[in-house]
Amino acid sequence: MNVVKVIYRTIKSVEAFFALLINYVQFKVNRVQFLKMPKIYGRILIRNNGSLIVGKNIIFKNSTVYNMVGINKKSSIYVGDNATLKIGDYSGFSGVSIFCTTMIIFGKYCNIGGNTFIWDTDFHPIGYKARRNNDELQIQSKPIIIGDDVFIGANCIILKGIKIGDRSIVGAGSVVTHSIPSDEIWAGNPAKFVKKVI
Repeated sequence: MNVVKVIYRTIKSVEAFFALLINYVQFKVNRVQFLKMPKIYGRILIRNNGSLIVGKNIIFKNSTVYNMVGINKKSSIYVGDNATLKIGDYSGFSGVSIFCTTMIIFGKYCNIGGNTFIWDTDFHPIGYKARRNNDELQIQSKPIIIGDDVFIGANCIILKGIKIGDRSIVGAGSVVTHSIPSDEIWAGNPAKFVKKVI
């Protein structure tokens, strides 16, 4: 083995150690509830002002180094005041953005593809006068419920008030604006029914 490879592996090991340490501190400082620390590849960004509960055997991949699908950013999780985010056991995320102001629940064995956005809020009021006045009371937010064994492809957007039933699949690049029953495949912008899961 040549010297360059040894140096490279040493640097990667040191980098991985510090990422692990920083992620662990973030989980503790942000009062994340967990029985076992998730496997986090690279650094994750967390801001928890509510309740963030993480199940067992969770994986976060935060750069293309760890998932060659082409991750544009590290995973970020925001939980607002009095909001609840629950992540079920055995779920995996790659470069995901989760923004929770009311409630977002993931079931068990969910796979969330690279660069997917899951937001339970509109962020801004719909009416232009309310936007001009930055009237936060006019911002609409609704819970999101994602069932067990759901697969969401890369580069999707899941909007407020959505329920995705158990074992359903959302095709890559979809924008989900309506709830999806169990055992169905939906895709497109806006996402529409494609077929039943066989």
